[in-house]
Amino acid sequence: MSSSSINLSSYLNGFGSQSFNDELNLKRPQIELINQADAGLRKIDESFSLLEKQPANAQILEMIASHQQQLILSIVGNINSEFAIAQMLAQGIESLGHQLEVLQGWTNGGLGMFENAMAEIFEAMKANGANSGYALEDLFQLAIMDFMSHGYGSDMDAIMRHFLESTGSGSHGYHEHWDGNKFSTNCKNLFEYMMQNAPEGSLCQSILNYMNNDCGGVDSLIDQFKNNFNEQGGFVCDTDYSDENGLSPMLRLALMSAYLSEHPNVEQSTIILFLTGSIGELNNFVTENTNFAGAMDFLFKNDGYQDDPANDGWRAVSQGGHMVIDWEGTGLGADYFKEIYSKFPPRELTDEEVKEVQNISDQIKMMQETLKYWLSVIRDGQLSIARNI
Repeated sequence: MSSSSINLSSYLNGFGSQSFNDELNLKRPQIELINQADAGLRKIDESFSLLEKQPANAQILEMIASHQQQLILSIVGNINSEFAIAQMLAQGIESLGHQLEVLQGWTNGGLGMFENAMAEIFEAMKANGANSGYALEDLFQLAIMDFMSHGYGSDMDAIMRHFLESTGSGSHGYHEHWDGNKFSTNCKNLFEYMMQNAPEGSLCQSILNYMNNDCGGVDSLIDQFKNNFNEQGGFVCDTDYSDENGLSPMLRLALMSAYLSEHPNVEQSTIILFLTGSIGELNNFVTENTNFAGAMDFLFKNDGYQDDPANDGWRAVSQGGHMVIDWEGTGLGADYFKEIYSKFPPRELTDEEVKEVQNISDQIKMMQETLKYWLSVIRDGQLSIARNI
């Protein structure tokens, strides 16, 4: 054991009182737990030594914060310590860990960033009171995206991919005979299937509950598909598609993925624009920052299939008197969707975010010193109890 750990034998030899020895034996599990926590803090110190050799790393810091919090909880759950102090420490570490988790979720890419993006769209829609019209389709599509990206069930995958391709704001189409009537007759079974199979607390479950509680449930969705599918708000490539209109969640994330693949050095405000901005705002951003004519032009020519002679990927085709969004193939491509959510492109930390990570690193180091002091106080308290018997 280290000098900071407690050698039980030396204490037993140093005191002749049987009552002391008996009490110390009773305290043995608690003292050993403190020693284990002390060893845990030394391991955390080793992690800090790694950080001194490189810029602050959000992933390492998040791991350290998690380890610190687990250490506190192990003590609080087994020793009658200063609970109020322990709770404050735990809450402080949890807050720092959450800040790091958010930063990582928006910069690491992959499913984590895809999840954050979907959640951001949902929260923005709720904040805007979205509960009718094309917003119903966007909400339902978002639930499908969460359901499929987490593999909660595959029995209705083929149907789901039609909803991903041809529903939602601006994304309507008539491919493979899927029109408003066919979507309306299929959405109830799909709604119920997801309700039954999406885990409690999942984004999918939260969206469907919101639709049930605030949007009139699946009946309102059926009416939307049946009565409004052919209206101008459904076709982003039509010349009369209003700049004020939005874009389906699937098209938003497809566009953002394509843009980040080419331009990873963007600020968080740009990410939010992709997820919540109107089509007019998205078009303006693309024309100001690229050589493309607008958001859809950028997507069509940067979807990963622009150089594939066998597959056009996203494109616009003329159907039913509209220019409609189409993914070449039957429904949205399964491989393409998997590629989107599993390999969603990361973005680089901005200079301000690098400073924020460094600031969090300093706070976690201070928390480490506070934990060491708190642990020594608890250790002294346990021995004091034994000595005073």
